[in-house]
Amino acid sequence: VSYPSIVGEMLASGFSVIGFSWICSPACTELEVVVMDWLAKFLKLPAHFLHETEGPGGGVIQGSASEAVLVAVLAAREQAVRRQREIHPELSESEIRGKLIAYSSDQSNSCIEKAGVLAAMPVKLLPASEDLVLRGPALKAAIERDVAAGYIPVICIATLGTTGTCAYDDIESLAGICEEHQVWLHVDAAYAGGGFALDECAELRRGLDRVDSLNFNLHKFMLVNFDCAAMWLRDANKVVDSFNVDRIYLKHKYEGHTQIPDFRHWQIPLGRRFRALKVWITFRTLGAEGLRAHVRKHIDLAAQFESLVKADSRFELVAPRALGLVCFRAKGDNEITSQLLLRL
Repeated sequence: VSYPSIVGEMLASGFSVIGFSWICSPACTELEVVVMDWLAKFLKLPAHFLHETEGPGGGVIQGSASEAVLVAVLAAREQAVRRQREIHPELSESEIRGKLIAYSSDQSNSCIEKAGVLAAMPVKLLPASEDLVLRGPALKAAIERDVAAGYIPVICIATLGTTGTCAYDDIESLAGICEEHQVWLHVDAAYAGGGFALDECAELRRGLDRVDSLNFNLHKFMLVNFDCAAMWLRDANKVVDSFNVDRIYLKHKYEGHTQIPDFRHWQIPLGRRFRALKVWITFRTLGAEGLRAHVRKHIDLAAQFESLVKADSRFELVAPRALGLVCFRAKGDNEITSQLLLRL
């Protein structure tokens, strides 16, 4: 966390904005549009995720990766149901919903499995390869097996920076399978997304031009305090169409304006906090190069720690160092590592 972010949090709390629509607080919505485009450019994301470009994409600030994943899962589910009702008018909506299925890696975060529970749609956790990476062939085999059994594949949630070892799923090979089967591809880059900003980590961005949505937590790598999770959508209309519930008291004359989104349609709750303010102040104070230096410092510290582990005959690495994460254990029985953990 950083001092500028805390200042922004205090100011936002003092203003007490409940920014569910533009009319409630124009600054709340418009500053969020600005900072989400800033952040997309900073991370060098594909242009179709920016509000300023022609097309239906854009970014929004969610509370956490759990919320972003749930939004993606729910939107993908509703889009799949509508598509299947057109293809199979003989099936009832309940019959269709009973056949839906989602996919992720057995290395993915617990929030993905929880999203499946909340969405009433099973998430099949596919076994990752020996290097803990999920690749297209594993997804392809699972989808073909499930389709043959009468299931309807809906979404694949890939991970860039798994919780256990910061492994990176193969987005390009997964994207090819998802495109072939009309499956929504979401990328959870809650931690590793910070690496997108560095030229030396450009490989991490491979395939992002083919995903439907992704999320990155600013409260992990961008010196912004919790809660602040960025989410980008390739086609925001698919989320808006899935979540839109209009009442007379929510209407205003600027509804539907391409540059003035009503973010209540992009999220689970109706009201929302003015999170964009702390992002704006952090960026304006530290600057893009200051933030990149912060990420590089974490990576350098991890490299130092890795060298210390390698130099100590009592310990061993159990996965390749990735960004700021070093996975190591004491040699010998697991009990030794457990005792060390308890003592730490």
